[in-house]
Amino acid sequence: MGNVIEIDWAWFHTVALLSRDSPTTCRGHRPAHADCRHEAYKRCAIRVLERQSRTTATVAWSDSTACRYGEQLWQRCIARKTGICALSGQAIAKGDAVYSPRVLRRAPQNIDAMILASVMEATTSDEGV
Repeated sequence: MGNVIEIDWAWFHTVALLSRDSPTTCRGHRPAHADCRHEAYKRCAIRVLERQSRTTATVAWSDSTACRYGEQLWQRCIARKTGICALSGQAIAKGDAVYSPRVLRRAPQNIDAMILASVMEATTSDEGV
C-alpha cells in the first residue's frame, strides 16, 4: 500500500518564513511578491531614498506579505517583459527604460518589481507611495 503525502503549502511557507535556514519558495509555487498587478503594489510602502547616480537609486521597500528592504539598490535597465510600475501603476512594455532591484548576493524577494525610469527620475528623494 502506497502512502500519499499531502503537503499543506500554507503551513510549509509559514514555517519556512519563521526559519532563517529554510528556503521560502518551493517548486511550482509562485510567491505573493511575484504578483505584478497594481493591486499587489498598493500594499507596499515604497520610497526613493537617494539617487546615487544617473542610473542607480536607493529604494526602501516594505511589503508585509513578502519582504522588507530598508536600503535596496535599484539600477536602470531595459524591461525584458511587460509589467506594472510599482510607484505609479502605469503599464510597462517590454523594452521600456525601468529601474529594478539589483542582484548582489542572491535574488531579492521583489526581483520582479519595476519602476518606470521616467517616474523614478521625476521622483525626488524620500518621496514615494
